[in-house]
Amino acid sequence: MTADTEHAQQLTDPKGTVVFDHVAFRYKEDQPLIDNLSLHVNAGQSVAIVGPTGAGKTTLINLLMRFYEIQQGKITVDGLDTRAMRREQLHSLFGMVLQDTWLFKGTIRDNIAYGRENATEEEIIRAAEAAHADHFIRTLPDGYDTILNEEGTNISQGQKQL
Repeated sequence: MTADTEHAQQLTDPKGTVVFDHVAFRYKEDQPLIDNLSLHVNAGQSVAIVGPTGAGKTTLINLLMRFYEIQQGKITVDGLDTRAMRREQLHSLFGMVLQDTWLFKGTIRDNIAYGRENATEEEIIRAAEAAHADHFIRTLPDGYDTILNEEGTNISQGQKQL
């Protein structure tokens, strides 16, 4: 069941409850990576995924975002199976903060809006607020118009990750 068709279901009022229900996944048929994983994350709950390199932390996120398809079980968001949703909508529900940060030369506003071509000022500020970055940005002399150099050396590593 994949829903990148006209029969896709839409999550109209997302709350954020995520459930992995008896999920199994393998990159290669003879090499199981995840077997019978069940996990329930309530809306608003923060979860840290920790483990050694190669343990499957990134794979869990890739499965949630449907970059890969699971072999068994289901993953739901607010009770809706992610396979019944268009990937585009599923991706719009989540923000991902990677450990390594890449900023491009431009303003903080431009970097926040990157990937959303027609982002409004209100959307940019809401995104900064959601990342708890709005206050720090407003304390900069040029605020959202602060120019970031290509190396991002004019702000701290922690500020970059915001």
